[in-house]
Amino acid sequence: MEEQEEKKNIKINLLQVSMTLGTYLGLYIILAYAMTALTVKYPALSLIAMPVVIGIPVVAYFLIRRFRDSNRLPFFPFPVSWMISILTFLFATVLSCMVTYIYLRYIDHGAFASGLMARMELMIQTSQSAISGMTDPAQIEQYNSTLELMRQTITWFCSLPASGVTRQLIQASLLWGNILSLIIGLITAKRIRLN
Repeated sequence: MEEQEEKKNIKINLLQVSMTLGTYLGLYIILAYAMTALTVKYPALSLIAMPVVIGIPVVAYFLIRRFRDSNRLPFFPFPVSWMISILTFLFATVLSCMVTYIYLRYIDHGAFASGLMARMELMIQTSQSAISGMTDPAQIEQYNSTLELMRQTITWFCSLPASGVTRQLIQASLLWGNILSLIIGLITAKRIRLN
């Protein structure tokens, strides 16, 4: 007798899975943005904010790995893993940037920008005492030009409207999301095991 093996089709609704995982990742990114914004007013929170921001790819990895493991799929190919990762970052970016825009447009009223400018001025004042101790004129000139570049960058960033800040945030989030999704897709892929 001839035995016929049945092909096992595995169906995954990529959009539904990515929206769900993207919602969880987006909430975590909102927490990271809030912690980062609070460091302007409370600098001691930067000890907590930096690990939270660095933990974004780790959380994305654990979300996708948990989905893969909870479904007990016999294989999880790289293209599927990569697409879920990309779409998860896309939906997380949409959610987190939408909340950021709403906050900057309707709630903040310029408090974040003024706090950032005040923090920059405080840093410049404290660095003036460091400059007074320097003796090398070339080093003093380089230090002053670096401070001036930082001042111009902060001034430019603070002059952006809420839509401009959100646009910059979207571009950065999508760029890093695409890079990280490739890495996460490679790590979470599960090949077919031949017996």
